[in-house]
Order: sequence, then C-alpha cells, then structure tokens
Amino acid sequence: MVCRSFVKRTTSVKKREQGWSLVSHIHISIIKEKLHNLITHPYLIKHIEYPAIDEDKLLLLYSILESIDISDEKKEQYILSTMLVQIALDTHDLVTNAKAGQLQDGDEKSRQLTVLAGDFYSGLYYRLLADVNDISMIKTLAHSIKQINEHKIAYYHKELEGIEPLMDSLGKIESSLIQSVSGFFSNSVLKELSGNFLLLKRLIQERKLFCHERSTFLFETLRRIAFTKGEKDVASKEQETYMLYLIDRYIDHIKQKIEQLTHSIPAMNKQLETRIQELFYEIPFSSKKYAEEG
Repeated sequence: MVCRSFVKRTTSVKKREQGWSLVSHIHISIIKEKLHNLITHPYLIKHIEYPAIDEDKLLLLYSILESIDISDEKKEQYILSTMLVQIALDTHDLVTNAKAGQLQDGDEKSRQLTVLAGDFYSGLYYRLLADVNDISMIKTLAHSIKQINEHKIAYYHKELEGIEPLMDSLGKIESSLIQSVSGFFSNSVLKELSGNFLLLKRLIQERKLFCHERSTFLFETLRRIAFTKGEKDVASKEQETYMLYLIDRYIDHIKQKIEQLTHSIPAMNKQLETRIQELFYEIPFSSKKYAEEG
C-alpha cells in the first residue's frame, strides 16, 4: 500500500509539473506574439532586417517574474518593456558593428532606418512603462542601458586588460538587462543564474564561430591579452590551441556554477530547466574532456 501511495503521489506531482510547464509555455507564446505585434512596423519591415527575439532572455524574464506577487498584466509589461530595450540595443548594434551582409555597403538609407528602428523600439519601451507610471522600472532599465554601453565601449575599444575583466564585460553586455529586472525584485539567485547562463551561451557561440572562421573579435582580444605584443597578425596553431583551452576551461567553470545555482532553486520553471540542459549539450566535447581531466 505504501508503494502504491508513493507511486500515486509521484504521478500526481509529475502531472502538476507538466500542467505548469504547459501553462508557462502558453503564457510565453502569448507574450512573444504581443512582442511581435509591437515591433512589426509595415514600413520598416520592407526596408530593414526584421529584429530577432532572444527567446532565452524572454524565458529568463518570465522565470524571474513567474512567482512575483503582481498581476499578469504587470508582468507582461515588464517583460515586453525589457525585451523592447534588448531589441533596440541589438538593432543599433547592427549599425555599430556592421559586417558585410548585415548592411549593404553605401546603403545610407538602410543605415538610417536601422538607427530609427532602434529608436522606435526604445520609444515603445518608454511608452509601456510611462502608461502605468512606473518611474522606478524606467530608471532601473535606463541604468542598465548605461552600464551595457559602457562595457561595450571598453570591449570594442580594446580597453580591457586581463581575462577576468574581459569575461565580466562580456557577461554584463549579455545579461545586464535581465539581471537588473531580477535585482529590482530582489531575486539574487535567478540574477546570478541569468548572468551565468547568458555568458555560457555567448561563449559557446563564440567558440563555434572561431572554429568555423578561425577569427572572432573575442578571440583576437583574448590573444592580445594572453600573448605578448609584437606577435604576428595571424595566430599560430599553438596560440589557437591555448585560446580554445582557456575558453573551454571557462565554459566548464560557468557550467559548474549553473549546476550549483539550479540545485538551490526549489521550484525552477521547467522550461528553463530543460533549456539549461539543452545548452549543456551544446558544450563542445573538448570542454567536457578538460573538465574530466580536472
């Protein structure tokens, strides 16, 4: 009887978790659709690239706000506002860091419209929070925007010296907005988890890009920091191997931190839990090998 009772309770818990997961999936889909409606401007979509929505950041925001005791409408406004800021920043980056293929050479109209699109998305974020008179959140996100821009300047102008400052700036660029919302609601664990998750995702992407193109801005910066000045322009095979080793060790370090943090969260959003495991599967084999070798 005890075994049957345990099985029934376990089955009941699993069904409840599946139900919560389905509800959160539906809520996130609804918010994403509203975000699409906000950023879809008939004139802009004819002339510039449609903005990408970072679904991981959307999921993290939802997970942060899920258990907060405020109305669903208020949660949506916070999520939509923060995502609009992120999209505005990403859109402006298309101009600042434009490469071949992102914007046509000499296409000044495309550049101008891209800048205006970023301003348009920023305006939408201000309007959403102004409509509900939420000055505190406007200040919180504005401070985060300032922080991101400062770290971008340091990162892209090669002002960083040392691997730790480099990783710190990269982490701030990726996660400052999400962390500011988490900090606003005093959720320190999810704040730290978000920062580590987004930095891990960025490092995995950078590593894949480097293996494909043999050069990325991050790896060139890492090479400048790790090796003495006066080296030849193209990294040697030994330098490439060492830089990959450094990134792999850092990837493993962040993975371990995420695992520790997830164990300290009693009721983590199941979608986020699944996404974390998916991200772990994306870690290159060499990173796992280094971790085993210790």
